[in-house]
Amino acid sequence: MDLPKILIVDDRLHDRLLYREFLGDINYTISELDDGEHLLATVGEDKPDIILLDWQMPRVGGLEALKTIKKHKVFKEIPIIIITGLQDEKVLEEAFDYGSVDFINKPVTRVQLNARVHNALKLYENTQLLYKQTSELKSLNEIISFQKRELEKSIEIKTERYQENIKSFEEDLEKKNKKAITMEIDSTKLIGDIRRIKSSLNDCHDQLRSENSESQVIRKLKSVIRAIDSLEIHDDTFDDFKEAFENIDQEFYTRLTAINPNLTSLDRKHCGYIKLNLDNYEISRLLNVELKSLQMSRYRLKKKLKLENAVTLRSFISTL
Repeated sequence: MDLPKILIVDDRLHDRLLYREFLGDINYTISELDDGEHLLATVGEDKPDIILLDWQMPRVGGLEALKTIKKHKVFKEIPIIIITGLQDEKVLEEAFDYGSVDFINKPVTRVQLNARVHNALKLYENTQLLYKQTSELKSLNEIISFQKRELEKSIEIKTERYQENIKSFEEDLEKKNKKAITMEIDSTKLIGDIRRIKSSLNDCHDQLRSENSESQVIRKLKSVIRAIDSLEIHDDTFDDFKEAFENIDQEFYTRLTAINPNLTSLDRKHCGYIKLNLDNYEISRLLNVELKSLQMSRYRLKKKLKLENAVTLRSFISTL
């Protein structure tokens, strides 16, 4: 283990030898300098852990040497203990103002010197440890800050992708739901058209049979009517329409029923078609009623929903 390095700067050989004896070569590695003139070069070569600096020297005194060290970027943290025989508070004040860590008046005693050097080295060691820990903490904080920024950036990108996926999913779902309700409406239209065709065929069959009961066409018409019957076209139920409609607007029928729970399936389907913004002609075809009958149904619906005369059924339905 390397011993702490002490540089003694004093113009008096007797004092340097005394300090060396007090401190002991077994405890420290000690180097000497008889003036502050070449202090920076010696400090750069020896790299001491602490400097004992005499205040009064013939060429470069302690104050000037202290200023020189403390102005240097590399050496300014080295602890310096000022030693002087002057009993002047101004000297003490200047020494501390320019960065010394301690001050010893001559004559110096063994106990005093060892205690002051030990305390200064311990303070320097703790200070350096604190600087190191602060530097490590700063570096760690920079790493954490960088990782935080990267994490935030990653989360932001993932959030944007997630939102894009959600939006795409919702748009796709909306298209499928609209397609489902369109298919339901088309199915209702088809059933109505087939029924009208069957009704027309029955009329043709009856009329032709009354005019010529032996006609071959009668049997062909009957065959076509039976073929239509074999298709097993069932009545379109409100439940099928409601299920498809609620994929687009889940709360519509809940709100509508809250106004009047006694609405018929036909009433509710009628309101659903209005909500889908179908025109009167399309609605009449889907409900299989004449336009005149449709207007009468609208009038009864307004009564059931307790609407004022000035409020149209279509404008009211659009607000639900």
